[in-house]
Amino acid sequence: MTNHVQNLESANAAQPVNPVRERRQVAAKTVKSSKAEQAYRVQAGPGELRQSVTLEMLRTKLAGLVQAGRQCEIRALLRHYGAERLPDVPTKYFDELLHAAEKLG
Repeated sequence: MTNHVQNLESANAAQPVNPVRERRQVAAKTVKSSKAEQAYRVQAGPGELRQSVTLEMLRTKLAGLVQAGRQCEIRALLRHYGAERLPDVPTKYFDELLHAAEKLG
């Protein structure tokens, strides 16, 4: 076993350590993976690696539509998801509701 450890130590000693190069390699891998994740989020289907929609996100989007005069459309959307008010919408429909609201404007 000590022979194996000595072989590993000699192999590590033979390779020069360049911490700057190693950091650059790690940073490059991180940038590539985050770009890939962003591209995947755009292409992902509902519920796959996407940011979950919150009530506050919906409230913000719908408030903008109300100010733009789209109250009737918003009420129709809420009724479509079985609610009279936004807090009554089941959380499983938040993604769909936000997508529909984005189509309105």
